[in-house]
Amino acid sequence: MRDLRSGIAGILAMAIVVAACAPAAPSGQSGTTGQPKRGGTLILARQGEVTNLDPHKTPAFTAARVFELVYSYLMRLDENVGVQTDLAESATTSADGKQVTIKLRKGVKFHNGDALTSADVKYTYDRIIDPKNAAVARSFFADVGTITAPDESTVMFELKAPNAALLAYMAHPNTGVVSKKIGEANADLSKKETVIGSGPFKLVEWVPDNFMRFEANRDYYVAGQPYLDGLRINVVPDEQALTAALRTKAADMAIVLDAKVARTLRGEASLVLSAKPSLSYHLLFVNTKRKPFDDLKVRQAIAYAIDRQAIIDAVAFGEGEVAGPIAPALTNFALPVSGYPLYKRDIAKAKQLLQEANAGPIEFTMLTQTSEPAYAKDIAQLVQAQLAEIGVKMRIETLEFAQWVARWLKADFDMAPGLNGGGPDPDFYLFRYFTNDGNLNFVTSYQNGKSSDAITAARATTDVSKRKELYKVAQEELVNGVPFLWLYVGRDYNATLPTTKGFVHLPTGSVIYLRQTWLDK
Repeated sequence: MRDLRSGIAGILAMAIVVAACAPAAPSGQSGTTGQPKRGGTLILARQGEVTNLDPHKTPAFTAARVFELVYSYLMRLDENVGVQTDLAESATTSADGKQVTIKLRKGVKFHNGDALTSADVKYTYDRIIDPKNAAVARSFFADVGTITAPDESTVMFELKAPNAALLAYMAHPNTGVVSKKIGEANADLSKKETVIGSGPFKLVEWVPDNFMRFEANRDYYVAGQPYLDGLRINVVPDEQALTAALRTKAADMAIVLDAKVARTLRGEASLVLSAKPSLSYHLLFVNTKRKPFDDLKVRQAIAYAIDRQAIIDAVAFGEGEVAGPIAPALTNFALPVSGYPLYKRDIAKAKQLLQEANAGPIEFTMLTQTSEPAYAKDIAQLVQAQLAEIGVKMRIETLEFAQWVARWLKADFDMAPGLNGGGPDPDFYLFRYFTNDGNLNFVTSYQNGKSSDAITAARATTDVSKRKELYKVAQEELVNGVPFLWLYVGRDYNATLPTTKGFVHLPTGSVIYLRQTWLDK
């Protein structure tokens, strides 16, 4: 297995960030040979439909990929997952970490021709922070006290406490800058008609469960981009259909989530498969508010019964690493999983804990989705078999992804497999779910003052040694408390025809660099 620990270079620290007047394309682009050609429509195939088009309220990966095309972001991640300015011309953090000043690029326009100003950025972040909007990224910005726009190109974030991850969060796909005018005129931004961004592409047609069509934004603020005239996202019925689409050249590119499909594509001489150690992680959500999982000993018994390596071998064909609360790529912070007693499969210990819990015969249902990940049912079946060895009966209920999300958002499940996105700072993995007032804490209802305080304190300092110690406390508490059963990190895959050039593959699954992709045909 490839060592994931060499995959990410460095970690974000509070600093002054300065960029040139236009964001440069990252070096090391995949498939870049010769001068980019203009024109053409790129066909991108993937499984899974968008469930909601509100850029601030939808956590699904399928939606995030659309938001990255349509909206602009203050920051972006480069090929090494370093934070760079994007819509921002510069970002300056004060010495005490409590003030971040953003200078915007001038001349940026929304797709409807309106100028993008600091008022739109302020409106966007106020909307994200307002609890009544239930924004996915709200807790990323929990430390923001006030946002002001002293002039049309300046936005100032005044913080109640320093936030070491703040600039990285400004590149998150759920922080796309929306038009204040559009937002104030439409309470609901989930409709196609309200998808008015300033990104490289405009959404012009959407046939649900079929395709989305985009046209190039010729007023895009990166000079000369996009090279394409447009792109089309085709929804395929399953991951296996991606292979057929690429073989027949019905697609120029495919987002691949299933390791089995990736293995097939790797053997295709006429295709190019890119595989990068992922920052996302596979897990099982555990609803600690429901019986029998309100009992710590039951949760720990389940943890002892899980064989993570068997899941990696069966589902990811060995392409993955066992993971804890922080992805192993973040080498400064992730603890080695060999130090976690609950990660050593021990059937006798699991049965002992169940006896001590005196919970009686244990039965529960795993709420399983059809996509994100596509092999959720495979994971569920493996877990079902593993738990049967300790006398636990697990039923499997499978729902289409949109229905699954609706249940997940209500925390209406006993246990559920998931694929969570990650990022270049440990705060991505922990704050939303595991601070006691985090905006996604409701998913598991897990409360732990010790880990919550450690996560909060780690966000507020840029001292790496202090952060390491605080995250050590948090990780040990969380693994022992079992609000999640962390499984593994796999690979992030995409596949292209040799004629698809210039795309930069990020291990977050982002497609933001379709803005600089071109077709050599």
